Amino acid sequence: MPLSEYFGASRERVATMQEGLRARAADLGLPFQSPEILSNTRKAHILSEYSRDLGKLEELHRELFRANFVEGLNLGDDAVLREMAARAGLDPDEAMAALEEPRYVERVEAAFGRSRQIGITGVPTFIVEGKYMIVGAHPFDALRDAFRRIAAGEA
Repeated sequence: MPLSEYFGASRERVATMQEGLRARAADLGLPFQSPEILSNTRKAHILSEYSRDLGKLEELHRELFRANFVEGLNLGDDAVLREMAARAGLDPDEAMAALEEPRYVERVEAAFGRSRQIGITGVPTFIVEGKYMIVGAHPFDALRDAFRRIAAGEA
């Protein structure tokens, strides 16, 4: 889905939002290419559960983030997932077969269910002290200020 459709905003507004992310990444010395679409990441989550069992979760997540935020690739595309699995050191054939494994599908469905149950609507979401929710990719200063307000009982 195009990001402008997902956010219900013009392409110009989305470009402005992405420019803020690009500037923050540049400040940190990180490469960043704004994806043009919002990918359906269900399969990527299933693949992540498979990689967790093989001790390769960190490696796969690094490749998935690179694919999405540096290369602008569609994480809903099987060919992209296959390539990211290979880059992470997984057997690509076994990784793609794992997408149909009920145990991995069930783990993802359970996690999505728990997220919906507690009101998570976006990523990232920070839950502080079990009752405060901060949703979205905020600049460091905004997060720091929110944590300080919570600590001071001002939230």
